[in-house]
Amino acid sequence: MYAATEIDLNDMPYAKGAWFDSEKRCLAGTREDVIQEISNWVNSDGDDVPRMFLLNGVAGSGKSAISHTVAQRFDELGRLGSFFCFDRAQQATRGPDIVFSTVARDLADLDPQRKQSLWQVIQQKRGLRTTRAVRDQFEKFILTPAADLTAIGPIVIVIDALDESGDQSSRRVLLSVLAEKAADLPSNFRILLTARAERDIQKALEGNQNVLCKNMDTMDAKSARHDISLFIDNQLTDINADLERTWPNKSWRQLLTDKSEGLFQWAFTACEFVKGDGRGGQDPAERLNLLVSSAMQTNKLNALDQLYRGILMQTFDTENVTSMDRFRFIMGRVLAAKEPLSILALKELCYDKDSIELVGLIIRPMGSLLSGTAEESVPVRPLHTSLRDFLTDRDRSGPFFIDISPHHHASFVLACLRVMRAGLCFNICKLETSHLRNSDVSDLKTRVEMAISPHLSYSCRFWADHLRATTFVLEIADEIRDFLHTRLLFWLEVLSLIKKVNIASSALLSIIQWSRVRFRVQILMR
Repeated sequence: MYAATEIDLNDMPYAKGAWFDSEKRCLAGTREDVIQEISNWVNSDGDDVPRMFLLNGVAGSGKSAISHTVAQRFDELGRLGSFFCFDRAQQATRGPDIVFSTVARDLADLDPQRKQSLWQVIQQKRGLRTTRAVRDQFEKFILTPAADLTAIGPIVIVIDALDESGDQSSRRVLLSVLAEKAADLPSNFRILLTARAERDIQKALEGNQNVLCKNMDTMDAKSARHDISLFIDNQLTDINADLERTWPNKSWRQLLTDKSEGLFQWAFTACEFVKGDGRGGQDPAERLNLLVSSAMQTNKLNALDQLYRGILMQTFDTENVTSMDRFRFIMGRVLAAKEPLSILALKELCYDKDSIELVGLIIRPMGSLLSGTAEESVPVRPLHTSLRDFLTDRDRSGPFFIDISPHHHASFVLACLRVMRAGLCFNICKLETSHLRNSDVSDLKTRVEMAISPHLSYSCRFWADHLRATTFVLEIADEIRDFLHTRLLFWLEVLSLIKKVNIASSALLSIIQWSRVRFRVQILMR
């Protein structure tokens, strides 16, 4: 046996930030029926109990809040094996190829015996430890270590927002593994999945005898109304006096409850809009009046889309060409980013000085729709993935449509290359000697945080991802040539310091593949 202190799983891929967030749990007293149903399933005994529970429903119905609530409940009981939250804005770092290695490391942290069992499988196999093969990860990291362990008490694994794991092709193997292999898990294992009712997810999992399925759309409407009413009352309690002057006897609560049409995300977004997020010019009652006025309604859209469009129309003048161009440019940057960037980082990654001030002008008034609007260093992201879907669908968003075109990625490439030109240098962390391994430098983490800014780190990690999404541009080619001639080794040093050197080969290969476009064009022109 190996002592736990001798075991080092740090080179196994791990999705940082994918853990549950207690702030995202359900309001106390709401969603009690479905949470209890899931809890009863987790605590059921017997080999014939399905290993998986699929909770699906439309965007905004509250699936993720339930998953975070269940995760917190079983974490407090010491029974949460892992929580993995997919995020469409972070597919580059939270893809299907990192799920089971993350789950395995979380399970190892929960149980020293499981950690030892996992280590015995992988200790002499560095290639296996770092594999991104989904099926191999599940079989070697999850099933094999569990085979020799006694099953005592339930272990819950939560995988939230499965539909945000990528497109159908990227999650095909993950779905196949879940459908075919989950039944091989020990009888005390439970996997809770949440997802929208995407066709491929339904096809793979619904009808599977090892999967319990519950659709949020079939929940009791009266219960849903009650829960949303409680939520709205809780969210607007602090401004109740302001609302009562125009909407007495809490009539605003029933009004908003009716308009939510059972969608918690509608209720959340509406409450954020009514509270105002610190914006001046209107009091809460006036904002509520705007929210329910005909000016914010478009009958062709569903309730959530109507709300998004209405709020945007109150924030931006669709008749002002300059204003709308700025909106599409900045929000295009927000949506095209490979991971959420703060206002400060977005400013640093503007490729021209004229764009810098636009970042705050566009993002700060959108506090009811985006996070990170009030602080320079907090990542900016849609508060719900349904906003991204709305903005990238021309039929739904109309004048607010965002076309994430090669142009957005080209500007990101140029910005990243210019950030690296300014920031990369020899011995960036000012290490006293090169004869020590990174792991032996006691204060390396502090040095890295001081020397490598978030926007420089982003540029080093993702410039090639943006390059792959562009067509050949001579200006980019000139910047890449300069980068390869003068900063290649400095870039590799940074990748080593931030533990991302494994991406170097694919990034350099992308240059070769991208540059071939030029030669194909030249041949066609001859």
